[in-house]
Amino acid sequence: MLFEILSTSAAAAMVGFSYFKRTELDDGEKIRKIALNCGLYVKEGKEIRTIQLYRKQKHEWGMEYIYRIPLGMSLSDFEKKMEHIRDGLNNRKNPLNYKAFTQMNLKEKLLPQIKQILKDRYVSDKDVELNYDGMLHIKVLDRHIPNRIHFNVDMLGECIDWEIPLGETRYGFINHDMERGHITLAGATRKGKTVFLKLLITSLMYQQPENTKLTLIDLKGGLAFTRFKNAKQVLEVATNLDEALSALQKVKNEMNQMKGWFDKNGSEDIKEAGIDTRHFIIVDEAAQISPNIITGKEEREKARKCEEALSEIARIGAGLGYRLIYCSQYPTADVMNKQIKQNCDTVITYKLRDAVASRVVLDESGAEKLEVPGRAIYKSPEGVQLVQTPFIENEQIEKIIAPHIVIKTRKEEINIEKTTKNGGNSFKLEEM
Repeated sequence: MLFEILSTSAAAAMVGFSYFKRTELDDGEKIRKIALNCGLYVKEGKEIRTIQLYRKQKHEWGMEYIYRIPLGMSLSDFEKKMEHIRDGLNNRKNPLNYKAFTQMNLKEKLLPQIKQILKDRYVSDKDVELNYDGMLHIKVLDRHIPNRIHFNVDMLGECIDWEIPLGETRYGFINHDMERGHITLAGATRKGKTVFLKLLITSLMYQQPENTKLTLIDLKGGLAFTRFKNAKQVLEVATNLDEALSALQKVKNEMNQMKGWFDKNGSEDIKEAGIDTRHFIIVDEAAQISPNIITGKEEREKARKCEEALSEIARIGAGLGYRLIYCSQYPTADVMNKQIKQNCDTVITYKLRDAVASRVVLDESGAEKLEVPGRAIYKSPEGVQLVQTPFIENEQIEKIIAPHIVIKTRKEEINIEKTTKNGGNSFKLEEM
């Protein structure tokens, strides 16, 4: 009797295994079917022509499918249907781990084991990238991204010059080069934005302690920047509108002086001038500085001047060595100044409240679907990627920045003077 029960259960498991294997479509076939169903085809007389698979190639990060596309279609046609392709590849209900059926312990009760296998089904979480070189390349990335990464100081050792550790992607761990320009950073409360800001500041102080200057603006009380306020790299920590306006006017005046020196000496940008210093302006909540949100005539005028200064920093600051990190928890069209946003080459966004907020930041939906804390969408001129950013503990931050903490007896001012470097002219930023 026992043998019959075991044989019947094993047979049922194998039948189920065969059924699932038989009914599961290959991703290449799925993509072709999705393309047909969402109108990615052309009609030639009575014939319907859609994409044809040319070849496929296995990679560490997943599978690359290469298709011929019908005459009359372009890459942009497929980019418009990107969400259809991505959702179509992820629409199966938690595929089974078939190998688990072959590893069941026949000496134990089979039903609880089968239930556990069904419970442990992994979630399909594939991403898609498109490019075209005469053939349509569709990359299906299924390399697992961990749900949590703990910061390790060794990550900083892998960074070069102005790079900071960004996190784990489908392709592996990547860094972000702060020389790329300004950053728009968004994310709802407790989703990872503030932790990333602290990681960014800590990394800069570790990587370039003598060349980093920081102006920090947090109108929510400045608590996120508390442990950095006495660092020698930090020039200002503004916690109200008056302090923010004063700090931004100082940056604007300093930037205009540097621009005048560049014009006079024929330098096109900060690299040609041979200047090593970079000044980072971090605004932790754009809504608190937006004239469209703030009430009261006097306060609104201060906010307008702040936004005007930020717009100028975004417009001409990158070439002069100024880097703006412009952040918001609840981005709306009223909050996110268009000129500032357009001049930010990089966008990093964590989970947002809805698709409207995602479109404000990314120009497309998607950020509203990010559920894992620390999971972000990273958009740069090179493309868009999912990334799990490292979680850094406050104790780790304090240990790294401890050598840079000084006692500040009064507000520090910045003096810009001309010096000689490698036989040429440059600026030197000195604390007075």
